[in-house]
Amino acid sequence: MKKILIIALAAFYCVALSAQQEVQYSQFIFNKLAFNPGYAGSKEALTMGAIYRHQWQGVAGAPRTFSAYTHAPFADGRSGAALSVTSDRIGIVNNSYIDLAYSYRIPVGERSKLSIGVQPRFEYSQVEWEKTVLVTTDDDRIDNAQDARTGINFGTGIYFSNPDFYVGLSAPQLLRNNLYLDDSNMMSASVLQAYYLMAGVITDVSENVKFKPAVMFSYSPNAPFEMDLNASFLFMDAFWLGATYRLGDSMDAVMQFYLSPQVKLGIATDFTLSELKDYTDGSFEVSLEYVFVKEVDGVKNIRWF
Repeated sequence: MKKILIIALAAFYCVALSAQQEVQYSQFIFNKLAFNPGYAGSKEALTMGAIYRHQWQGVAGAPRTFSAYTHAPFADGRSGAALSVTSDRIGIVNNSYIDLAYSYRIPVGERSKLSIGVQPRFEYSQVEWEKTVLVTTDDDRIDNAQDARTGINFGTGIYFSNPDFYVGLSAPQLLRNNLYLDDSNMMSASVLQAYYLMAGVITDVSENVKFKPAVMFSYSPNAPFEMDLNASFLFMDAFWLGATYRLGDSMDAVMQFYLSPQVKLGIATDFTLSELKDYTDGSFEVSLEYVFVKEVDGVKNIRWF
């Protein structure tokens, strides 16, 4: 019994550390704003959307994430602005973020743009101790009430794109905040800074089929190296179908449907490859996006990136 309790506490502590890192999305190819503030305004039109992620189905206290966002270009496309609100719950910890982003967009040639983005973040973390079941009632390391902390962070990123490819480098959290630092609190943990490198290209396979490989690398000094490698096909300019390999973690099926030139519905299902596969049915995501598509000379200007 003692061994089981030690393992459970160790796993709980690791979960607390993981909750401090950036949110993970399988639909990273459609949700670049979550990783790079330089992406703000890159759709060349007002864009609004939301995404929900249910990670590790069947595992009690596993992460649940909801995010809503909007971004748009302004000043004749020379700048972009974005707002996003995220709720990330894991176990008894609920992290909430409000991100504001600004990007300065520099034309490069006739078809490319280099965007430099900055992002202030307002953070709120709440530990709901009242939801725990205590083995002993005299443990002074555990509070009986809610424990909440607030903080401010800052991020930056660069994003280069044209109609055929993109590449971006970003650090969404530069400050090492302790949202709930307490010497007597076993959940005390520093935010782990993460750095992202993303890239993708699109090419015609036939008149009605396009191929888009993409990759995203994630590096944190105190966490394992991560890589997401995706290969997707666009059929009839209306339906994306692809697969992602997340290094040492999962194989993901990713789809996106163009319900109209403005409305996109995305679905992703993760098939766990790690040791967790014996305890979970995998993860899934659902996203919805509305783009106020512009018309250029009577033709709808749809951005693949």
